Amino acid sequence: MDIDLSAMQPLRAGAAAKAPRAPVTALLSEAEWARAGRLLERRRRAMYLGGRIGMRLLLSAYTGIANEDLRFGYGSRNKPALLNDLPDGELCFNYSLSGGKALYALAWDRQLGIDLETWPRKINAAALAKRKLAAVEQQAWRAVPRPWRDHAMLACWTRKEAYGKALGVGIRYTLNQAPVFVGVGQPVWQCAVSGLFDGQAHPRTLHGVQLLPPFPGIAALVHDGEALQRPADGASLQGWRWTPGGEGEIS
Repeated sequence: MDIDLSAMQPLRAGAAAKAPRAPVTALLSEAEWARAGRLLERRRRAMYLGGRIGMRLLLSAYTGIANEDLRFGYGSRNKPALLNDLPDGELCFNYSLSGGKALYALAWDRQLGIDLETWPRKINAAALAKRKLAAVEQQAWRAVPRPWRDHAMLACWTRKEAYGKALGVGIRYTLNQAPVFVGVGQPVWQCAVSGLFDGQAHPRTLHGVQLLPPFPGIAALVHDGEALQRPADGASLQGWRWTPGGEGEIS
């Protein structure tokens, strides 16, 4: 029941994919190329392509299935899933792109959501707190010393986005109905799935871990199943595999 985390820098892979004869070009499907074509800004397009290349290489390595034979589908809330029949169960995955970096999470039979935000960066933390945080979260955020409030707000945001991604909705839910932030001293938390979509309470509980990625940034992971223990060094759950560059290779 482990969760594996990987990090890479996808921009070089994405930039290489724009060359018609580049080896990485063949890794992507027509649908992925079509979506990339709708991204007009070059850096965003390269990030998307590189992120998809990294995802495909990881899934192929984990399953032993050739990249061209990987089959993807989308759930009722548009969350991607691997459709190939696998003897060990369902290989769940999620990834996040920010600031030229990518984080991936993979696990067998665990729904996952992961989010990454670059740091340092300028944000209007007070406005975000007022609009996006539950009352208990606003109280916890105001208790953070002022020099650290921007950082705390981004940490809270990564939790909320990872939570939505684990459920398959991203940030398309009422964020202030799902409290996930009770203070910077609580890197591990739980959040019930209650009334967010159908007005009914659910017994399902999601678990979250604030992560320290191997580069400047803030990240969070949310998963179902049994709670995992966060390691003392805060680096990962099962160890980062860091790929600083290259045409999509995963080490």
